[in-house]
Parts: sequence; C-alpha cells; structure tokens
Amino acid sequence: MQFRNDIQGLRAIAFFLVFVFHLNKDWLPGGFLGVDLFFVISGYLVSSIILHNIEQNKFQFVDFFIKRIKRIVPAYLFMLFVVAFASTYFYLYLDIGTIRGTLLRCLFFISNHVFAGGADYFGATMSENPLLHTWSLAIEMQFYILLPVLLYFFRKKLTFVLIALIVILSTYSTVQIYGFNHQNEMYFSLLARIPEFLVGGLMSVVFKNGIDYSRRKNTFLAFCCSIVFLGCAFFITEKSPFPGFLALVPAFAAGFLLTLKNNFISDLLAKKGLVHFGELSYSLYLFHWPIMAIIRYRFDEYAFDLKTILFISILTYAVSWVSYTFVERIFRKQKDQNFFKTLVPIALAFFVFCAFMPKIAERNKIPADFSSPGIGAKSHNHNVVEKLGDLSKNDAIILIGDSHALSLKPFLDDIGRRNHFSFHTLTRNIYPAISGIKKSEIPAEKLGQIESTDRLVATTEKLIKTNEIIIIGSIGFERLPSLSMALDSLASQLQPTQKLILISTFPTVNKNPIKLNNGIVKLNSHQFIKIENSKNKLLLQEVAKKYPNVFVYDVAKSTIFKNAPYVNDTVAYFDNLHINHFGAVKLAKDLDHDFVQFLNGVRAK
Repeated sequence: MQFRNDIQGLRAIAFFLVFVFHLNKDWLPGGFLGVDLFFVISGYLVSSIILHNIEQNKFQFVDFFIKRIKRIVPAYLFMLFVVAFASTYFYLYLDIGTIRGTLLRCLFFISNHVFAGGADYFGATMSENPLLHTWSLAIEMQFYILLPVLLYFFRKKLTFVLIALIVILSTYSTVQIYGFNHQNEMYFSLLARIPEFLVGGLMSVVFKNGIDYSRRKNTFLAFCCSIVFLGCAFFITEKSPFPGFLALVPAFAAGFLLTLKNNFISDLLAKKGLVHFGELSYSLYLFHWPIMAIIRYRFDEYAFDLKTILFISILTYAVSWVSYTFVERIFRKQKDQNFFKTLVPIALAFFVFCAFMPKIAERNKIPADFSSPGIGAKSHNHNVVEKLGDLSKNDAIILIGDSHALSLKPFLDDIGRRNHFSFHTLTRNIYPAISGIKKSEIPAEKLGQIESTDRLVATTEKLIKTNEIIIIGSIGFERLPSLSMALDSLASQLQPTQKLILISTFPTVNKNPIKLNNGIVKLNSHQFIKIENSKNKLLLQEVAKKYPNVFVYDVAKSTIFKNAPYVNDTVAYFDNLHINHFGAVKLAKDLDHDFVQFLNGVRAK
C-alpha cells in the first residue's frame, strides 16, 4: 500500500484531542473521541493491508500477528517498565499491590476488563491511575485476533458481514447502556468497540480506490466530515450514551475523511509538523497519560496550571521521542528471530521486577495507624457484625453509617475500653445501610454501591430493633432527598426506650496529606482548606428538634481539628475525607470525658 502522510496527520489530531481532554476534560468534553479516531484508522489501514495480501496470495496469519506484535509490544513494554519504576517512588506503598496487579494484566492486554469492573472512566480516582489508557490498546490487540479471521473467511460477502456486525454490536451496546445502565462496562468492552474498527474496515472495502470527485467537491465533503467529527468532540460528553449507535457518527465522519482523495483537508493533514507528531503518536499516547496521572496522584490535584502543562508537554514529547527512536523503530526493523530473542528476556525481567515491587517500595510503607481507620474493616462493606469497646460488656449500643462511621470506630472503641462499654457495628461505603433510599436518585456510576448496600439493610434493621442506643455516623445525609427522608423515618419509628445519636462528623480537607507529604510527617507547605460539612450538621439538628429521643453529638468541636489534617505536624487523615486510626485515638483522648458525659445523659433520658 502507498504510504499516506495525511493519515499520519490524522493520527496526530487523534492524539491532540486525547491530550487536551486528559489535561482537562472541561476544555474539550468529547476529546476522548481521539481514541475512537485511532480505532477507525487502525480498522481502515489493517483491513486494507490484509485484503491486499489476500488478493496477492501473500497473507499468512502468523506473519500478520508477528508484525502486530512488533508494532505494538516493544514501546508498550517500555512504557510499562517506566510506570513500574516510577510507581515504586511516587505511589504510596498501600497502592503498589493494585498497580502491580494492573501492570501484569496490562502485559497480557486484558486491562480493559479490569477497568470495566471498577470506577467510572471519567471519575477522580481513575485520573490518578497511570495505566488507565491501556484499555484501548488491550481492545486493539484483542480485535487483531478477530479481524484476520473475519476478513479471510468471509471475504466473499464481506460488505454484508461488516454492515451486519456494525448494526448488531451497536444495538447490543446501546441496549446495555439504555436498558441495563452498563455504560462504564460498554466503554471498556471489546464487543462495544468493534463497530468503530469495522467502520474503518468497511470504508476500505466499499471505497477500495477512495472517493474522488472534483477537488472542490472532495474538499467540501472533507470539510463537512471534519466539522461533524469536531462537533462530536465538543458535544458528546461523559454523560452521553456512548459508545452505542452514537459512536457511529464520529466513526463514519472519520471513515469518509480517510477515503476522500485530493482535497485541501488532506493537504493540511500532510504538513510536515503534523506528520512528525503522527509518527510519534503511538509513543505520545503511551506516555502522556502516566505522566499526568503520576502528577495528579503526587499533588492530589486534577487541574494543572500553565507551568505544569508546559512541563507535561515537554516531558511527554521527550520521552516519546526516545521511545520512538530507540524502541519503536529499532524493534520494528529486527528480524523475527532476533526480535523474540530480545523481547522475551525483557518481558521476563519485567515479571521479576513486578514481583519485587512491594519490596522495593517498602521505604514508602506507612503504618496502618496512619494509612487506614485501623480497626473495623471486617464489619465494613461485609455482612458481618463486629463487637468493639470493652468486650467483657454487653451493652445494647450499635454504630452504623458510612465510611465516616468506619473512621469513628477507633474513637468509640478507645473510649469504650476505658469507660467500660461495648458496641456492635456494621457500616457501608457512601450510603448508610438503611431502608428508604431511592435508586432513581443515585448517580449512574454509584448504582453498584447502592445494590451492595441493600444487601446489608436487613442486618442493619435487625440491629436497630434489638438495641437501645443507635449511633449513626455519615457525612452526607443531604446528598439525596430520600436519604434524609430515610433518616427521618428511622427516627420516627424508634421505640420509647430507644435513643438515636447522630454524629455530626469531623471536618474534611481539600487534599490528601499523605500523598502531598509522601509520608506521615508534615513536609509540604500546602495550606489546607478545612471543610466543615455544615449542611449535613444542620440537617441532623433539624431531625433532633423533631423527636425527643434523637440527639446530636458534634465531634468537630475537638481541638485536634484546629490544624487539620495535622496533629502536632503528624498526619491525622488517611485521605482528604477520613481521619486515620491515629487521628481517631487522638480524638478519643480529647473528647473522652465530654462524650461519656453526653452518653450517660442520653441513657438517663
């Protein structure tokens, strides 16, 4: 096939779209379509190459797969090595296990399955994962296993087969998104993404010799296709039902751009500067995201200032140039035998390094007292009830709630042991496990959380019915109308002998202090913003005013939060939202007498 500079330029555009989107998704809400543009280009080029070789009786499956491995794996493996090395220094020890597991899955090109079962692609946690972008390469490699089989064995009715598959698989993903709310799963799904590759393949089959009217008409059509694609990049957002049938709009716009000959847009795309970035586009894609993710993780900040953007841009280009010059080009030109003789030992070395990552990262290991709540994990997110405090006692006291209740378990445990009372506990992330929360109010990305929460409701209700003092800790009763109504309903159904204590929770801060200090001692000069959660506190007070057996206890009044997130220059939070075990014990010592006096007063009423 004839080499086309305009396709290199189109690759550069695809990268720049993704790059801008990853810098700040608000600047270009649909910039993630750059990945879809890569998919269409790959489908078009690889299909064209396979079909040409089949016609010339030169196609062999083994040769095809070797060429794909040569094209993709060396630079990819180099990127994985760089991420592995960087992670042992920049990431906290408690995250190394997760990163190592993802690295190994990336090596086998199955990381899309890992991310499909996790958080939302557009969420904050994902923005700190240095390997998130590998999902697209995993899908591409998986597709390359299927494509030659499809083109070789169905070539006599290829147009019909391609159209049928595009329609069937687009229908499948659309139904999954609209009918089952599986948008995140579809975003990372091979089946949902195959139509975008096949659009490129269809263009290479139907318009084998390209589309060529007059230059004026070609330019007009190319301009229209460009406007459609760029319009999609601005108007298709993370909230759009994507991929599904919606993905076919930018895919076909890109497909027609690839087939239109002799036009002004192609001439622009073939300019030297764009072609240069197109040549580097694979390495640029590989390295831009880990650099951004590591910076976001280290400084616990999504947005970048101008200075950081310049740093990211220069570093991305420099590392990508090294990758392209000394990895991509060299390995691609090697003979097959020499290629595998070099690649296999490098892959084995990568396995060995991954095995020792936790050991290497131990210098950053943070004791559990500072990196977690410390106790109560068995009864958090699991249908298991724990007894804490003075275990020799059998007081009818329970603690329920969300992750803030989990953070307060050491607080109550410490006070309980010193003042001789016990309590049972069962807690859950995000939403307390109480009945009455409406699923219709839950954001789509958190529906899985509420389904897991529902499984704990029966146990929680049993605890409520069989205990005299119910303590609830939660940061967000104001998040959902039905959640505040559920709290009110719970309060209204209490027996005369029962008491409900609502914990007005501790303040949160705007950044994770452990990440900023890369440890537990104050080393960073960042001025933390303390957030008092006043709306939640006001709601609790309003409920307490309505019912005589409902009381509010405010832990935020403690003096330990004066310089939050530190207590005497030691980190008292394990992230920006939760106090750690050290902080909870300090809180218990500060409020011991006050809380016991409050608890005894509640018991006496």
